[in-house]
Amino acid sequence: MKRKYSLRSQLVSILLIFVVAVMGLVYFVQTTFLDDFYKANKIKSLQSVGSSVASLVGDDDFEEMIEHLSMSNEVCVRVVSNEDDYNYTGACTLRSIDNMTINAIASEVSKTDNGEKLFDNFHYQRHFLEKPEDVYIFAKLFEYDDEMVLVMVSSGITPLNTTISTLKSQYLIILAIIIAMTLILALILSRYIINPIKQINNESRNLSKGEYDPLMVKTASKEFDELNRTLENANEDILKAEKAKKELLGNVSHDLRTPLTMIVGYGEMIRDLPEENTEENINVIIDEARRLSTLVDDLIDISKIDTTGVELNKEKVSLNGLLNDVYHQYEKYCLNQGIDLRLKTGDDLDVELDVKRIKQVLYNFINNSLNYNNKEKQIIEIGFEDIDKDHVRVYVYDNGEGIRESDLKNVWDRYYKVDKEHKRHHIGSGIGLSLAKQLLEAHHMNYGVESEYGEYTKFFFDVEK
Repeated sequence: MKRKYSLRSQLVSILLIFVVAVMGLVYFVQTTFLDDFYKANKIKSLQSVGSSVASLVGDDDFEEMIEHLSMSNEVCVRVVSNEDDYNYTGACTLRSIDNMTINAIASEVSKTDNGEKLFDNFHYQRHFLEKPEDVYIFAKLFEYDDEMVLVMVSSGITPLNTTISTLKSQYLIILAIIIAMTLILALILSRYIINPIKQINNESRNLSKGEYDPLMVKTASKEFDELNRTLENANEDILKAEKAKKELLGNVSHDLRTPLTMIVGYGEMIRDLPEENTEENINVIIDEARRLSTLVDDLIDISKIDTTGVELNKEKVSLNGLLNDVYHQYEKYCLNQGIDLRLKTGDDLDVELDVKRIKQVLYNFINNSLNYNNKEKQIIEIGFEDIDKDHVRVYVYDNGEGIRESDLKNVWDRYYKVDKEHKRHHIGSGIGLSLAKQLLEAHHMNYGVESEYGEYTKFFFDVEK
């Protein structure tokens, strides 16, 4: 397995590699190309001065301006015409050039297209020089006032071996200083970057227990603050999920215990008292067994959806026929309970949907109406109505206790319950609306709930015609 290093080590290593690479590049460029750059700049300076001198010929302040150019650029300037010979540099290479050489230079320049030429490597040994020097001469020939004027600008190119040697020795000192500064910078960066990461990492180990404390993390940047808030929100979600999980287990246990108690109680009664073996008592056992079956089906469906998603088997079906099936499923039960179950249909139409899944949705809507109703005369209405030319709205209405406005947005959450206690013991698992939501979203149907607390509740979904 490849060994992994700490972020601090990686940060220091990256900075050091970067510094060494940059300094190495600078060292290579300076020691290898410094002489070439120096010569190129000198030549460019000669050409610039030569052009400036040529443009000043005939100016009233000609001599003064040429002398200024010569001194400020450290070059020799000599201007030769048919009548005049101006030298503005004192003792230098140009002063020692004789007329024959000047004529030869002028002849060479005249052969060029632009009247300019650079002459290099003129070696002169003079009594005031210890060594020969490389001399570059820039010459420009042009006509002024009906006579030919030759401008010559020269400069010695001193070898830079000593300078390069000095740079090499300085680079070791500079490199050592920069490395030390890099290490200090890495330590400072680690304080602002790595330490908060360590704090977040250490504290996030408590996240699974819902004990993440954002106040234990000291950050100095916006990004770390956002990460800290994200983990804080995750911690709150874990606490909510854990609480909801416990509530769900309690609700499911309650839903399981009631029908099991009824089944066992009535079963023992029938066994011990033969005269109690009546159709009514047998129906109680059957109804409670169906409650258990519905609860188990809901739990299995939720588990399957979380694992593999919703699989739909759509088919064309009569909407009136579908609602009639659902109505008859609850008709007898509601009649026995004194509940006014109504069916409102209209002109029949065929719709495409998964019949089994949509029936599950309607069953869960009805179960919710049965579970949460405090009216003496309970009404539940199943039906559909036109909402536009392309859709009908299928709904389950009840005149029960309704839902507070603050709870409406949460009723579809899996673990959310409007209140913590069952009002009545009816069919239902407590997770039906979450299951209905997932099934309707799989159908890509619009769905929702309308309610006025204390008055009514209406769950609905829209079906395409």
